[in-house]
Amino acid sequence: MTVMLQKYDTLKSSLLLALAAAGGAALSGTATASEAGCSLENGYAQQVAAYVSEATTCIKEATNFETQVADGLFAEINAERVANGLAPLNRRASLDMAAQSHALDMSVRIYADHVDPEGRDHLHRIRAFDRTMLVGASGSNVTVSKSAADAAAVHEKIKRDAESAENILRESFTDVGIGVVEEAGQYYVVEVFADAQGDLREALPVFATGTAALRVDLAHRNQRLMAWGLMDTASGEPLVRGSVPRMRFSGLDGADASLNVLVGLRNDTYVLKGPLVSGQN
Repeated sequence: MTVMLQKYDTLKSSLLLALAAAGGAALSGTATASEAGCSLENGYAQQVAAYVSEATTCIKEATNFETQVADGLFAEINAERVANGLAPLNRRASLDMAAQSHALDMSVRIYADHVDPEGRDHLHRIRAFDRTMLVGASGSNVTVSKSAADAAAVHEKIKRDAESAENILRESFTDVGIGVVEEAGQYYVVEVFADAQGDLREALPVFATGTAALRVDLAHRNQRLMAWGLMDTASGEPLVRGSVPRMRFSGLDGADASLNVLVGLRNDTYVLKGPLVSGQN
């Protein structure tokens, strides 16, 4: 499963992310793992902040991660990329958490899919766990394999799926996270790929209130910040929008939202996908 970089017409983008005033209090703190227990029989909590808290607790408490297999898969991926003249991928801890949380869920509820039963895909997980990354393209590989298999055998099985093989060798990808869970003689394997187009200089808390400066380090020297928007995760509709250099969160009213950042590159404009936040009532 792959999500590509979204290109926007300049006029359409300027209408979508219209200028707005900013002002108010500072950001609140991030929810911690101790605030929620782990109960996966019915899946993770729905609200973004509760989801991150519960999933973090589940990862911390799990004892059946196969880290050696995950490390082996990372080595297999990069060996194949280098053999094909591509740059190796960075292993990103937040993407590991995105992959591990989904692998755990699959192992408990016994399914294998890129999307969980609640409809959350790999991009949702990336944006939930990584609090700074601005994502262009992204993708995921998912498989279930016998636990007797080694990393090389699991890697070969993943490559039998054409889109999974393309993800491994997609030139634009820069970062990867891998989760492998052993349960009842099976490996539940998730690989999460991302094209990191930039990073917020300050991590965005899961709970966001007031305002925050929008300071970004972009991957390409010629990119420039143009505007930002907070989009309702349920409907996709804009909740708050504005110009750089400040973001405001007072219009969320308890909703979950995704940060989109509009950047310009020469004559084109693109939307980069930032972290998910939960607004406070």
